Amino acid sequence: MKSELRMNAIVELNDGLGAVFAAGGSFPFGLFGAVIGAVALGFFALWQSESNDDDDSSPGGGLMQPVS
Repeated sequence: MKSELRMNAIVELNDGLGAVFAAGGSFPFGLFGAVIGAVALGFFALWQSESNDDDDSSPGGGLMQPVS
């Protein structure tokens, strides 16, 4: 009898989650999240400072030299 109750609870849980997922599927949250993420990445890229982050601390071009 206890195993029967457990199986019924699992079936009811699956039905409940399926109903929640089915109701939430009417709006494309994946597309909405991707657009929000792209906008946030764009703002992050625009607000970055253009400071020199090379190890040689000179703002000219050129290759970094290996440490010997």
